[in-house]
Amino acid sequence: MDKKGTLVVTGASSGIGKTCAQVFAAEGWRVVVTARRKEVLEENFGGSPDYVILPWDLSDLDSIKDYAKAVLEAAGPIKGLVHCAGMGIGNAVNMIKPAVLQQLFSINVYAAMLLVSAFSKKKMIDEKAAFVLISSIAAHAGTQGQSIYAATKGALEGFICGSAAELADKGIRINAIAPGLVETEMVKAHNAKLDPETVEKLNAGYPLGTGSPENVADMAAFLIEKGVWITGQTYVMDGGFMVRKP
Repeated sequence: MDKKGTLVVTGASSGIGKTCAQVFAAEGWRVVVTARRKEVLEENFGGSPDYVILPWDLSDLDSIKDYAKAVLEAAGPIKGLVHCAGMGIGNAVNMIKPAVLQQLFSINVYAAMLLVSAFSKKKMIDEKAAFVLISSIAAHAGTQGQSIYAATKGALEGFICGSAAELADKGIRINAIAPGLVETEMVKAHNAKLDPETVEKLNAGYPLGTGSPENVADMAAFLIEKGVWITGQTYVMDGGFMVRKP
């Protein structure tokens, strides 16, 4: 089967990123999968011609231009980018430290901006392209201890609004998905350390139930393939969390 084109998925070692890569490959894309740990990428995707494994530490901001060049050399111009790589660290407002701010903003915001910049160059895209950045419900609903993380995702969504008009002239669409609680392996491992009542209380905040990585991946696929008249938008996927009854 001829491939639809090349698509890049960052944060592909686990969770939403891993599932996005699998969903796109199943739908006929050649997927460049990126994360820091080469051995995990090879375990997840090795041996399949559907994937190009390209490990990279995207927190090294100075290397992102080189990363884009490596993608071009390995797989050619791209039609899509799904940026799932990110980090969440809980921190109370009165405990904020410059090093934590730098760490979170580097991977959650600056890396995303630099990726969009690098891949928006004419030679990097195959005629037209679509970018999807993974945000979070945290940018819309306050949670104790998550102020810095929420700020990074709010900045990401602001960047999308501003860049969409500029990128449209190049035939590039850019949107974001802001998921609520998604049952990734990391979330499951965290919940296993909590008492059942606490987990039940968390889950009760989602009238439609908590989400799955497939829910987010399906939305990303829609925005990449079908949402040809959509740009500059953030789509909240939260199972009714924001509109639930008090």
